[in-house]
Order: sequence, then structure tokens, then C-alpha cells
Amino acid sequence: MWSFSLFEEEDLINFLQRGLLEDELGELLRQWDYLSPAVQLELIKHLRSTVCEEEMLARALGIKKATAKALLENPAVEFEFPAVSDGGGRIVKALAVPNTSENYSNIREQKRHIKPVTDYLRSRGVLSEGLSVFFDSGFVGNSFQLAMVLSFLVKKLPSDLCWTGGVRKDGRLAKVDSLEKKAQLCQMEGKRLAMPFHLRSVDELTDWLNAELVDIPLAVSKDPIKLEEFFEKRENLLNLWHIHRIDPSELILHTGRLEGELWKETARRFSQLVKRLDYTLERRLRAHLVINGPVSLAFALGVLYGHTRPSAVYHYLRGDKRYYAVELFNTREVKEAVGEYRHIRQDLEGDGEELAVVLYFGHHNPVADIKAFLADRGIGAEVLLLWMEEGRGNIDPADFKPIAKECASAVQEVKGKKHHRRLHFFFSCPVVIAYLFGVAFGHFGSGVIYNFEGNTYEPVLELEFLRGLIED
Repeated sequence: MWSFSLFEEEDLINFLQRGLLEDELGELLRQWDYLSPAVQLELIKHLRSTVCEEEMLARALGIKKATAKALLENPAVEFEFPAVSDGGGRIVKALAVPNTSENYSNIREQKRHIKPVTDYLRSRGVLSEGLSVFFDSGFVGNSFQLAMVLSFLVKKLPSDLCWTGGVRKDGRLAKVDSLEKKAQLCQMEGKRLAMPFHLRSVDELTDWLNAELVDIPLAVSKDPIKLEEFFEKRENLLNLWHIHRIDPSELILHTGRLEGELWKETARRFSQLVKRLDYTLERRLRAHLVINGPVSLAFALGVLYGHTRPSAVYHYLRGDKRYYAVELFNTREVKEAVGEYRHIRQDLEGDGEELAVVLYFGHHNPVADIKAFLADRGIGAEVLLLWMEEGRGNIDPADFKPIAKECASAVQEVKGKKHHRRLHFFFSCPVVIAYLFGVAFGHFGSGVIYNFEGNTYEPVLELEFLRGLIED
């Protein structure tokens, strides 16, 4: 008969995982009290995937037969949390099995900390009976409670976060000790320790983590700006910082005066920030954008933000001294082709292998300058002018979305009739229309974005560059 307590822990776990101890499972259970917590956890996980007699498991663990049956059959959750001591620390892994006829833990002193969690989960309708938890190492305190509760209540926990904290029977959050050491431990593991203790309860935390969309402000501005000028949900900024460790100051991209490589650098910074937020929030990002800068940049940011993410973009009403939100929670609002053009007119002039797209909705009529610019550069292009007869420079923000939609539809209609080797984009319109047009147009094809600087137009960004940022 083998004395399994004399085996190296890693070897026993490896043998179990490889199925090399199938004939010794009964003997392993008889030696349960002499096995390390890590081996006990792996043994329970293995028994749940094979055939095991309930009576044998009940006898080995000193539990009811009904509890043993639940341990083998009930759906379980796995979770992990940081634990530290004077001698160091580690990430403890655990398995929780709900609705056992009694509370049980392979770390006996933790059984008392399971009860308040059981009471809370019963109040949430998650449990009808008890709860059994297996840990892969011993530790002191109740720091596992929050991680375990979240594993039951959250659809998909962010993979880059660690959780620690206590949970009272009424669901209130309780701070635990050694947070700084635990944060350092998580950092060594390539993760961040969430510290949601600014919230009162688990319910508030799960509301945040389970929300289908998370509203986050973003500002791209040549001048100083404060997020609270247009975004009122201060609690979202607190959650972003305390839970995900993203400083709200990172949500403001100051551009200054754009020239040269700063155009590309600003586009790169914006793309990286959106990707980071999208990853951190498990693809639940809904950005609230203020763009205080060139209209050409707004078009590029719309391309970069993409047509799969919902957003809201803000237009400043100078007369009212307030921001007006243009919500785009479903990008089909600007991407679908239209059958009738109600807001814009379109003229297609000239001939050539390329296409110049001109949005003329501002006070300045750019057409003559653009035609002269194309001629000076030797660019043979048809010119698609998208314009309005009335209201230029004073457009109702409620019309921004339909205008952008009609512009995108008109461009696609022209492209569908003739292949153009390259596109050239020129703008005389509100920033929000350019952004929405960028979202609708997308990043496919070859093209150049121009900005009016001084007395002429300058190429500032290429669609190929933006596509590279998106696909990187």
C-alpha cells in the first residue's frame, strides 16, 4: 500500500491529471487527511469527472452522503485570490460547489467564513442549501469571500483582475488586511488587484460588472478640458479607477496644435486607449466623446473607433453653453444605405481614376480651393460634393446622424458604379458629422485625409495608416 503523503505534491497532481492513479483512487480517499490541500483539490476535481461511489467519498471526508452526491454532481465554480503572510504570498486556487446539504471546507478553519457568504447567496437566490469549498493551500482570514461570490454572480469576470475582500451576510463589502502586499503579488502574476471598497455592497459591484454597456468619457482636445464638463456619471470614473486601476486623467488626450507626425501620434494614442478600455471592460465600452480639434481629425477618430462599438459624441452649443449628446448606440443608424436623400444634395463633377469626397456643411465653401489643389497636385479625380442648400453652418444637432448616414450612403453609391484607385477626403462641416461619417465609412480602401491649414490643404492621415492601427 502506497503512503501518498510521502509523494511530492507536484508528482501526485501530475499523476492524477494524467489518469495514472485510477486504480488507487479509493486508497487516496482513505488517506485524505494526510494529503496536502493542493492534492485534495485536484482529487475532488478528478473525482467529479470520473465514477466515484458517494459512500466512499462521504466516509473519507466525514460528510453526509447527500453532500458527497452534490460534490460529485452539482455544477461548480472555480476562483482564485491573493493570500499573503509574513513568509510571503501566493495566488490561492479554489473550487466551490453550491447546494450541498451542509457547509464543508478542506481547510477546516475556513468553514466559519463560508456561512455569511452562504446566507448572502441564499438571499440572492443562488443557493437553496449549503456550500462546500476546496482550497489548494491554507491561509488565514476571510479574504476569499469576494472572489467566490463574484464567481457565482458575474457572467464574465475580467481576466486581468484579482479580487480580495470580505462579504457580510447582508452583502456589504468588508476591507481586508495587507492590500498593498496583495497588490504587489498580483502584479508579479501579471494582474491587477481590484479595490472596490468605495462601493457599499456586492450588489453595486455586480451591477457594474454585469452591465451590458459601460459609459466612459473620452476627450481629445487641443485645449484644456475637464471630463465633468460633459460627463455626469462620476461613479463610473471611481469604478474605473478603484476596480480597473485606470486613472481618469488618462481619458483626456491633449493634442495641442497638430502638425507633422503629431497627427499620427494622436491617432495612435486614441486607438491604443480605445483598445485598452475595450479589453479592460470586456468589450462593453460605450465611449462618450468630446473632440475639440480639426474636423479632419474627428473623421479619423470615427474610423478608428469603429462601427462595432456604440458611442455618444458631443456637440457644444455655444448659445446654450452646454454639450448636446448625439447618441449612436446602434451603428446601423449611420451605416445602412438610404433610399431617399432628405437632408443632403450631391453633385459629381470631373473625371479621373480617383475620387475626392467633399463635405460642405459649414460657412466656408471649399470647392474652388479643392479643385485648384487637386489640379496643382496633378491628382486626376472626380469630385463628389455633398452639401445642403440651406442651414449650412447652423445645422440642428438632431440632423447630424441622418446627414452622416446620407453622406456615407452617397459615397458607397458612387463607389459601386465605378472603381476609384484612391479616395481624398475634404471637410467643411461640424466635428460631430465628420466623426459619424468616419464611423459609417470605415477603414477599408485606399485614401488620404486632408486638413485646411493656412491657405492650402495638407495631407495629414491615410486610411492605410488608420487600418494598420485598427488591425495591429
